[in-house]
Amino acid sequence: MIQKLNVASLLPLLALIGIAALTFWLKESASPPPARMDEAQRHSPDATAENFVVLRFDANGDLRYRLVADAMTHYPDDDSSHVEMPRLTSYRPKSPEITLSGKSAIITEQGKRVLVREDVALTRAASAGNPALVVRTPELVVLPDEGRAFNQHPVRITQGENWLTGVGLQMDNNQSTFALRSHVRGEYLRKAKPSDPR
Repeated sequence: MIQKLNVASLLPLLALIGIAALTFWLKESASPPPARMDEAQRHSPDATAENFVVLRFDANGDLRYRLVADAMTHYPDDDSSHVEMPRLTSYRPKSPEITLSGKSAIITEQGKRVLVREDVALTRAASAGNPALVVRTPELVVLPDEGRAFNQHPVRITQGENWLTGVGLQMDNNQSTFALRSHVRGEYLRKAKPSDPR
């Protein structure tokens, strides 16, 4: 059986819905807009350290690398650490130690990626009668756990009296190799043998 609804009986319900809608609208229009964090607030440090040393060991307990720096600031939003005057030394079995320094660095990916900037110097220690090898460049990306470093910047490499310049470096500490991508120039002085009539 179909009954006809009396519009008059719906008026209290419609009035109640209208009051609820009006209350919601007033609340929303009177509330201040949500606070917007500016870039400085989003990227603010949660920890700092000065004159510190960080050591990282492998699964066997052998020292893999040592980081010494004047200061470090950690930012939680991207889990990065900004370091002043870093000096990173990498230790590998049966390989000469490599020391990397610069005026600043950004460490990301929980220490797996390090961007060293400004007056970067990378030195592979002397070994087996070979003098130390020194790489100088404005900026270098280092993957300490992988033993690799690379960039797309001008590079100057010296080892004793020998020198090499170019643009774009690929360095593999595990293989004790490096490669320059372009604009390569250099001078290599062959060691004199005892029988040479020099």
